[in-house]
Amino acid sequence: MKNSIPQFLLLENPPAPSGGNGRRRAHSLVDRGMTVFAGLLQDIMIQWALASRAGLLQVLDARVKVLFWVLLLVTISFKSTVPSLAGIAAMTVILTFGSRVGLGRVYGKVLPLTFFFGVLLSAPSMLNIFSPGTMILPLVTLQGPVPVLTMTIPQQIGITAEGLTICFRLVLRVFASLSLSILMLSVTPFPEIIRALKLFRIPDFLLLILTLTGKYIYLFAQTVLDMYRAMKVRLVLGMTNADFRAWSTGRMAIIFRKTQLRADDIYRAMLCRGFSGEIRLAGSGRLRKSDWAGACVLAVFVLAAILV
Repeated sequence: MKNSIPQFLLLENPPAPSGGNGRRRAHSLVDRGMTVFAGLLQDIMIQWALASRAGLLQVLDARVKVLFWVLLLVTISFKSTVPSLAGIAAMTVILTFGSRVGLGRVYGKVLPLTFFFGVLLSAPSMLNIFSPGTMILPLVTLQGPVPVLTMTIPQQIGITAEGLTICFRLVLRVFASLSLSILMLSVTPFPEIIRALKLFRIPDFLLLILTLTGKYIYLFAQTVLDMYRAMKVRLVLGMTNADFRAWSTGRMAIIFRKTQLRADDIYRAMLCRGFSGEIRLAGSGRLRKSDWAGACVLAVFVLAAILV
């Protein structure tokens, strides 16, 4: 009996397809984008696992953790010296280690964000153009001062001690705030955070926005990932870059329509269940002795952050 299987399906390593213009039909950019979505879904699942793990912060009530979170963020925003901010960042590292979350998992997210929002955005403040003071590292020497709009660029441009202090202060503030926020999100389930905010008298419409946004981000990432997987299993020889662009544009339109339909369906479903704009809790529950003990420990951390 004659074999009817196409030859290209029998090849162990089929050649990479190429378009009519000789370009490779590479999927690298799309694959990287889908990897980001897959990583987002994985982080959501891991967040639930980390929040249920036995650790220093996981065993505490969400109200205690949210109050500690807010107080320490306010303290960080008022601190203006490099040693105090460095001390708060060190205390956050201790809490991360005690919560058994994993330093690599938390600071693997903190460091790139700190580099972008802290280092890159504050780097110009180190120059004497914006922070006059004692020159510690000359960089460029011009022929003379250059007037630009309402400011004058000096003849010698370099890094000043005052500018370096401003940059370090901003970087440490961003690092400490991100470390604390990502740690709290890793040890507290999102619904428990919403519940704690409700008990602290946060307006219901803000809580609804936070809840629906969090759920939609998860659904959006899952929908896009499912669409991409469905497209890939139907491919044999690949697609051209133009086809990928057309496919991506079509998916954007579909996602936009799905967003509108889902918003209408959710609103109608909420109305059918008697929703009147108010979030109601089944029961607040009392704080346990362990929660009060943990609150005392965290209060010591906050007091140390204020006094440091």
